[in-house]
Amino acid sequence: MEDYNEFEKIRAIFFDFDNTLVDFETNSKRALDVLSKELYTYLIDNNLSLNISSSEINEIVTSISCKLDSEGVYDRTIWIEKILEKLGISVNKEQIFEWVSLYWSIASDTKVFDDVQDTLDFLKKKGYKLGIITNSDGEGGSKSRRLENFPLIKYFDIIVIGGENNIKPKPSVQPFIVGCEKLSLSSDQCVMVGDDPVKDCLAAKKAGLNSILIDRQNKVKFAELYADLVIRNIKSLQDIF
Repeated sequence: MEDYNEFEKIRAIFFDFDNTLVDFETNSKRALDVLSKELYTYLIDNNLSLNISSSEINEIVTSISCKLDSEGVYDRTIWIEKILEKLGISVNKEQIFEWVSLYWSIASDTKVFDDVQDTLDFLKKKGYKLGIITNSDGEGGSKSRRLENFPLIKYFDIIVIGGENNIKPKPSVQPFIVGCEKLSLSSDQCVMVGDDPVKDCLAAKKAGLNSILIDRQNKVKFAELYADLVIRNIKSLQDIF
């Protein structure tokens, strides 16, 4: 078995939420597809002929969403505003909120990854403190509500939501510092586990924590530059700790 000496001092393990503990990506993509169709229907119903196809709208929605997500823009209201700006149309705030609510009604229906509960149970029995460090869902969404409905929330000692309660969102180092302070631990006694190489791993390292990147599909280039360790699934944590 490989020796993981760099984690000997660890007393607390922090997790990102979406796409780390739960599969958010699947239904988020489905929500964006539905949103694209709604936008296309809106253009047709309001005689806003832009000589653009439904598939072209879907491409715009997908590309802008991916770009903003990678930049740490979590508020879907901003996503939709940027999409409308690209399309060259304007709508009232009520319509934007309706589309944001539609998105979240689909995207928030997440499924816990199969290996998560067994691993959390294992880590808890080993005596580790566990926490969730995640970003806000922004206007129209509710990360707090989604976490309250998370069936495994009982395993976690602390929750930090960046973008709420005057805490800056990841990739700011502030959420990680707050997490350590909540448990009265130094940063080198904590490790962050997440799927985002920048917002989770690199940001955590800047805050003085160790970090573990979970790259289930082996799609992150030069992953070792962002994290102390790269794993393919949550269950691998049982071999490390």
